[in-house]
Amino acid sequence: MVRRITTFFDVDNTLLENERAKHDLWAEFAAHLGTDGAERFDAIYEQVRRDMGLVSLPLVLEALDAAAANDPTLSPEQRRERRFAFAELLMSFPYGEYLYPGALDAVRHARNAGEVAILSEGDEVFQPHKIWRTGLYQEVAGAVIIFRHKLEHLRELVAAYPADHYILVEDKPDILQAVKRTLDDRVTTVFVRQGKYAAALVEG
Repeated sequence: MVRRITTFFDVDNTLLENERAKHDLWAEFAAHLGTDGAERFDAIYEQVRRDMGLVSLPLVLEALDAAAANDPTLSPEQRRERRFAFAELLMSFPYGEYLYPGALDAVRHARNAGEVAILSEGDEVFQPHKIWRTGLYQEVAGAVIIFRHKLEHLRELVAAYPADHYILVEDKPDILQAVKRTLDDRVTTVFVRQGKYAAALVEG
């Protein structure tokens, strides 16, 4: 009897070098904002991340635009021009250039063993666009699942992708450990030591 295997790949800092992409994108925003504006951008970014428990760049730009309404140095025309410039920067950013070497090969190799899907966390607007820009959406034929907090949706995830065994490839050790506790021997977890959690200790 052939076992059905489903592999879930995380995106940020697993297939995509997100820290480098973020650094380069921030540099482009800072070139428009200047030193004070860049510091304000960082503060708003951190506030949105704390409030939502995830990164939402569209909300960061919305909050930045709202703050600019109180900036006497910016006319309404300048605010509008900056809003469009930032939207263009965000939506045209070449995320495909930031895939880790071998990322697509890993996805293709997993496809030889069974079903493959992208399992990512993020906002409902920008994260799908970001994944599309990497080419990953096309690589998995649209099998992309995005949750704000993936651990809250394990039951429905397993129901949507029934399999005899699961493989989860992820850079966050707390997510890997929680999934392992829940699915036990039904899952193999793969800790990708990349990004900010690369040096983290993993139980078991």
